[in-house]
Amino acid sequence: MNIKFEAGIDPNEPVAISKAGEYDADQIEALIRRQLTSLGISDMFEGRSVVIKPNLVMKKAPGSAAVTHPVLLEAMIRILSDSASEIVIAESPPGLYTPQALRGFYTACGIDKVAEKYGVRLNYDTSKKSVSLPDARASHMFDLISPILDADVVVNLAKLKSHALTKYSGAIKNYFGCVPGVQKVECHARFPDYNVFASMLDDLAAYIATSKPTFNVVDGILAMEGNGPTGGDPVPLGLVISGRNPFNVDCAAAKLIGWDNIPMLDEAERRGYCRPDPIELRDGVDENFRAESFRLPDSIEPGKKHSSSIVMLSRLCGGRIYKWISPRPEIDNKICVGCGECARACPKKTIELVADGKKRKARVNIDGCIRCYCCQELCMYKAVKIKKNPIFTLLGG
Repeated sequence: MNIKFEAGIDPNEPVAISKAGEYDADQIEALIRRQLTSLGISDMFEGRSVVIKPNLVMKKAPGSAAVTHPVLLEAMIRILSDSASEIVIAESPPGLYTPQALRGFYTACGIDKVAEKYGVRLNYDTSKKSVSLPDARASHMFDLISPILDADVVVNLAKLKSHALTKYSGAIKNYFGCVPGVQKVECHARFPDYNVFASMLDDLAAYIATSKPTFNVVDGILAMEGNGPTGGDPVPLGLVISGRNPFNVDCAAAKLIGWDNIPMLDEAERRGYCRPDPIELRDGVDENFRAESFRLPDSIEPGKKHSSSIVMLSRLCGGRIYKWISPRPEIDNKICVGCGECARACPKKTIELVADGKKRKARVNIDGCIRCYCCQELCMYKAVKIKKNPIFTLLGG
């Protein structure tokens, strides 16, 4: 085993940023090979077992920009096949963590065909293992899916997306998919404060990155803006960002879309996990490149995360003032089909299906809502809208 590529978080680790025009397996394979070479880690997979962690947050086609594109997966498998001792693809999507559920996601997202083409194993082992994090800031224990812990190296294939709760989603957030099934819902219930939730995400990503070597790829060839991570709009950025340090990779990606005030990155910087201006190794990307505009989720105002004024109000009167003024999820009954996915996903069980003529429609009990926006994230029909109170904007929300 090559000692050079052991686990750890080095804020001075560089980030590779490359121009990519389209989803072409040959072009992306060559691009990632160049990135690995420029990063000095082209042989980090040699003789090691590798788990590929895609983003399969919803049963959506690759063109939606919500899930890992199978062409990116194919390019990565080609590279790993040169020297890795074993390759397995593993993910824990929202909802039940069962072989049947996994099969549905693999098929809907086009992952199964790529795995079959290259003889790569898809994970159907739904066991989990508990890990302890004595130095964590938010969560001192996690249950994680077994394949992540069993592999020698983790390859993290994330999407560059906006996110209603965390503002930005990339390499760090994709590790949340290592928490099995409905336990992710439990995490939302345990950490309803968005800053503490962000700290929990940092705890999790830091644990994985310090447990084993990771290679983190954020796919911005077709990114998602607006009401992500599933209901936003695809936007062609034409970028692939990668590196060993997931925190630096996300800092670089956020910088490319012109975003700051991202809670999990601000917290990571305070912990010393990353630099606000990581070392960049650019390939075909102008050093002054910035996305002309990258639309925020409706839950967040431009230039803000969530304001200190609102945080203070959230601690008053048991949070009642916060619940009154903060952006709230509302169901558009003209779009809602009554599938009940939002109700099943709600950590606090504040959504119910009620009669609406001959059909059933979802309804949110705002008094119990913790503003995690899981309902919006998991509604494949985009029937959950975020409604703002004007006072929220006045307070700098």
